[in-house]
Amino acid sequence: MSNTTETKTPPHFTLQEVVERSGLSEHTLRYYERIGLLARVQRDSSSGHRRYSAEDVQNIETLACLRTTGMSIEDMRMYFALLQEGKAAAAQQLALFEGQKKALEQELAQKQKHLRYLEQKVAFWKAVQNGDDAKAREIGTITTGLAKRIITEK
Repeated sequence: MSNTTETKTPPHFTLQEVVERSGLSEHTLRYYERIGLLARVQRDSSSGHRRYSAEDVQNIETLACLRTTGMSIEDMRMYFALLQEGKAAAAQQLALFEGQKKALEQELAQKQKHLRYLEQKVAFWKAVQNGDDAKAREIGTITTGLAKRIITEK
């Protein structure tokens, strides 16, 4: 008899286990199933509760990651459709992910501008608090310029 403990992957996962593993809510998982983003999930024959396979969980974890990048439902749907084509769809997959990467980079650049604006506002109010009127005016001019760029670049 062996002293090693084997860890077996369960044949199915409950809705709560999938929620915990993926970070997606029950509502989101049900919604993704309803709109066909997820294949129809098997049900327990006695209770009727959803029972997710290991493949379902892998797909859900992928969806959770894609969602965090801001990818649209249609693009996620496209990803899974192209996945079925394998290597033949590599160019399309590449274009899909390059497009999402570019969108995320643009969003990040915008957020960096917002952060710079807030950093200047903090510096402005520190100068005001310290009674440094000259520094506050200097920072105020910078902040005004940043604000105009943020507003006009929408």
